Amino acid sequence: MDSDTYKKIVGGKVRAARRADGISVEKLALMVGVNRNYLRDIEFGRANPTIDVIVKIADGLNIPVWELMTPDGGS
Repeated sequence: MDSDTYKKIVGGKVRAARRADGISVEKLALMVGVNRNYLRDIEFGRANPTIDVIVKIADGLNIPVWELMTPDGGS
C-alpha cells in the first residue's frame, strides 16, 4: 500500500471516530493541541502526521493508537 492510501485510511478513521463522538474539528484540535486546518488535512489524507500527533489524536478520542494505524482497524 502506498503512503497516500495509508494517510487517507488513517485520516478517515480519525474523522469517523471524531464524528461518532459528536466532536467538532475545532474542539478536537483544541483538545489535542493541533491547528484545526492541520487536523482537517489529516482527516482528508493531505497531511503526513507524526506518531506524536497520532498518539495525541488517539488519546483525545479515547481510542487505542493501533485502531487508527491498522488498515483493517479492528473496527
